[in-house]
Amino acid sequence: MSLHETNSTGQGQTPGAEGRTPISGVRVLLITSRSSVQKRLVKLLGKRADVVSVSKTVLDARKRLSKGLHDLVLIDSGIGGGAGRELAQEMSVSSPGSVSAMIADQADLDEAMLAMRAGATDLIALSVSDDEMLSRIEAAGERATRQREREARVARLRRLCHQLNSARKEVSGHVGELCNDLVEAYRELSDQFEDVSVSAELSSLLRQELDVESLLRTLLEYSLAKVGSTNAAVFLPASSGEFSLGAYVNYDCPKDSAEVMMDHLANVMAPRFEHQEQVLAMSGSSDLERYLGEDAHWLGESSALVVACREDDECLAVLTFFRDKRTPFGENDLKLMSIIAELFGEQLSRVIHVHHRHLPKDQWGGFDTDMDDDEYEDGFGDIDLAA
Repeated sequence: MSLHETNSTGQGQTPGAEGRTPISGVRVLLITSRSSVQKRLVKLLGKRADVVSVSKTVLDARKRLSKGLHDLVLIDSGIGGGAGRELAQEMSVSSPGSVSAMIADQADLDEAMLAMRAGATDLIALSVSDDEMLSRIEAAGERATRQREREARVARLRRLCHQLNSARKEVSGHVGELCNDLVEAYRELSDQFEDVSVSAELSSLLRQELDVESLLRTLLEYSLAKVGSTNAAVFLPASSGEFSLGAYVNYDCPKDSAEVMMDHLANVMAPRFEHQEQVLAMSGSSDLERYLGEDAHWLGESSALVVACREDDECLAVLTFFRDKRTPFGENDLKLMSIIAELFGEQLSRVIHVHHRHLPKDQWGGFDTDMDDDEYEDGFGDIDLAA
């Protein structure tokens, strides 16, 4: 129960205590079952402490201490046998922000040793004068104040450490995300530089060719150097609206039937994909059958890339790469073929313009040439991959 509670004002001092510093802000709990000890200490403390509470049993004191509302605990060493000292020992572990002091009839060596082992900061004998009693209690109160301030600083530092740790984790997360973004941006930029480099290289090669034969040869030589060993075919639209085989590379097809197969693909494959603006990748018989139907058997178990080379919404060629599906085409091959299709379509348009510039534009269509079969084979036949 609380016998006295007030703010420290410096008034109500006991005689002989003038000029002594009040126990300002200290909340005192007195644990004693003796009314004489209670009356004396309550009278001495008066208005010096902010709160003075009294517990007559150790059990009641534990309940009060569990609420953490007291800074200085004065324990009558005779209460409950040795229960008071046990309570002081518990406080040193469970309530490090509180200070305990023992009160005894006589302050002999044995009692002092017991108090020290219990974790009490002082042993005050009831036989001392009121002034000395008050002085000792005030000293304990000052220690309680410093302990409370220290605990408050520790709690504040813990909060700051927690906040800093949270901030560190957040910043680390942002840094990690930024690093990932930078890596991704670098990868994208590197890919863009590579695409630009490939585009510039191929464009410089194709723009030098102003006839169809040289243009096709340069295209296939460059493509094979980048894509690797593969069958390749370029199908060109004829003035009749159909497609013909413009040039091809035979990598692993039977030589005696390669040209026949390529000519057949010109009739069945090229018309299916003349509107295919994006590179289409096919792998295996099921994929090929979905796009080629019953003509898929011509390619067997192959991986294939096909795209239309267009300019001004007109299909100028259909480009096809295919090879055994055990060596499939990768993402870089798809990007490369997209670049090849765009640049080849542009240059093919220029070649058409050069060769047909004396005719009206509506009469430009087709790639009919005056070459006979032998010239056609010599110009666009099997390319020696070893060379």
